[in-house]
Amino acid sequence: MKEKRTIVQSILKDVSKGFKRLYWYNYLLIKKSILSIKKNKYKKYNISILYPTRERSIKFNRMLSSLIENCNSPERINILLLFDTDEPELDKYKEIIKNEKYKNLNFKIFIKDLKNHAIRNNYLAKCSNDEILFPVNDDIIFKSKNWDKHIDTEFSKIDMDHAYCLWTDTGKKYSYLHSDFPILNRAWFDKLGYISTEIFNHWYFDTWICELSFRSKRFHTCSDIQIYQYSAHSIKSEIDATHLRNTKNDNAIKDKIIWKDSLDTRIDDSKKLIN
Repeated sequence: MKEKRTIVQSILKDVSKGFKRLYWYNYLLIKKSILSIKKNKYKKYNISILYPTRERSIKFNRMLSSLIENCNSPERINILLLFDTDEPELDKYKEIIKNEKYKNLNFKIFIKDLKNHAIRNNYLAKCSNDEILFPVNDDIIFKSKNWDKHIDTEFSKIDMDHAYCLWTDTGKKYSYLHSDFPILNRAWFDKLGYISTEIFNHWYFDTWICELSFRSKRFHTCSDIQIYQYSAHSIKSEIDATHLRNTKNDNAIKDKIIWKDSLDTRIDDSKKLIN
């Protein structure tokens, strides 16, 4: 049960939220302006799509269709798929991959039983040889034309020897305060040894990345890369066995407690991104 706040506490919280919005809006506006006037050599990167999945072959095809239809250079897109050893729809996934429509994409299949979402993504990141690491979910579609080219443009503005994160636009009201699907460079993974921490049961994967982005200031936003998520939390028809499995056992409540107890680790790990 939520603890009731006094009127003064509510006012202070609203003031704090307002200051945070104002600060980050202006900070990122100035930062993007500075990055845009710098003379940078455009570089084309190989991109790893990190894709742990379970019993969602139909959603996989939906995501893949939007990816290829809006992709500028599919031949440099490496899709790393991770399945459990007992994946019941494995043959369906393989049939989708064989579709002529996706012939220019590169697929790598891994079969391994791993405990949670973060561990799965970190495993795939370790298996990747690419400089760009893009973790995605089954329930998304790519909305922006040339999304991969925009990734090149944005990462060409920064020193790739330093850890960095690019925030996609996922339709949030304040897109400069959170991104559901941030994109990382290889240096981020090398600095931390992970894309996102493995301490949670399931949730907080993107929240952790965004928190470290704030604390290190190693990020900027990109409204040219738009992602739409068919979230089962708001769209009943999207509820499936995988969603129900992820939401059982009070994982959200447990993870909220872990989040509150992890402040020192977040501070320490954000410093690693800077050094």
